[in-house]
Amino acid sequence: MNCIVFFTSTYYLDDILPLIFELKKANLISSIVFITTKKKWFYYIKQNVVLHDGIKAAGGELTCLNKFKNRYLNLLNNIFVLRKLFYGKVLIIETKIGIQEGSRLISKVLSFNQKCWNGKRVLSKTRNWPTEMNFSFLEYCRSVVGRQESIDETTKGYDAILYTRFPEGYEQGLNAKLITNAKIIQVGYTRVMKEWTNFVDKNMEKYISGEITTPCFFFPLAVTGGAWITGERCATGRERLLKCLKVFKNYNSKILTVFKPHHKTDVSEFNEILESVNYTNYVISYLYPAMLIKIAKFTFVCSPSTLVWEAYYNGCTTVEYADYDERGDQVLKGETIHTGCVDYFINRDMNKLEQVAEMLISNNKDVKRIHKRHEEKIPIPNIQEIIMNFRGFVL
Repeated sequence: MNCIVFFTSTYYLDDILPLIFELKKANLISSIVFITTKKKWFYYIKQNVVLHDGIKAAGGELTCLNKFKNRYLNLLNNIFVLRKLFYGKVLIIETKIGIQEGSRLISKVLSFNQKCWNGKRVLSKTRNWPTEMNFSFLEYCRSVVGRQESIDETTKGYDAILYTRFPEGYEQGLNAKLITNAKIIQVGYTRVMKEWTNFVDKNMEKYISGEITTPCFFFPLAVTGGAWITGERCATGRERLLKCLKVFKNYNSKILTVFKPHHKTDVSEFNEILESVNYTNYVISYLYPAMLIKIAKFTFVCSPSTLVWEAYYNGCTTVEYADYDERGDQVLKGETIHTGCVDYFINRDMNKLEQVAEMLISNNKDVKRIHKRHEEKIPIPNIQEIIMNFRGFVL
């Protein structure tokens, strides 16, 4: 069966590509086309060489809609990209609800394939983060941005919905009831699926040896704009980044810094920031995060990031510098939103950050983690059950 995957960022592609590897091995899908709805995502994936090579390893093709500035050329291009939906049954996986909104063509073609060819539409709501989220803080976030009450989430038009864990956990984080008549498939933490991890492990040395030396630490980037939560009385992303870079600059002669841009990071602005503090001994890498985490002495973030969870699960020491305002810090009781995943949490305390940096970098031995890995935090995929669920409505 032909398969088309619509995605809007690497975050969603990270979650769905391991599942595609398993579906391909089970012979449930044949040709696979990965379609991004924006041209910038297309080039960003090309930079992320591991994901791009993973698409090719699965027998897939990467393309995008709306390549041109001319609307008529775009129309012709989009019809060509979506052509398989016109003449046969297709398994359609969408990594974000409403991906067809704003495009009458996509909406009509998806509906046509579903009704006329018995095509199957699957919505991915996978969220690869731990179950121990701080829901009090999430409620605080909603109140700051003026969202006091949650609205039930109704999902229609899909044949199946994918969840990392059972919907009850998703509902708890959303603080809303999910309403749907679609089949529910629990896929677990997709990034540990066997076929994908085999691909990563097999090729890791090839990718790493080309640009990374050790010792190093992993510094995933975020946006450099305003406060993380609109309405918070705290430093901007740029201000936090500058403060942290000035601390780690003192260790440029001792350790390599591996920066990985977020898909929303303004890399030109980031390069200007590095130059302004005279930061040296670094690389900007687009390699798969798990690869960088596995060779890093520690992972450091100065903005909330699900990569803290990724580092935690892969056994890498984690450090977070935050700038929660007084209200947020009070709700969190001095802790991080990433409950149980951050070994060294620092909120608005540069002296403490300097002490932690000194301890982690100058210590020649592996620093023991504060939080031990607990397997129960992660829903392990049951591949046989997942395949049976897909086979039940695909064939």
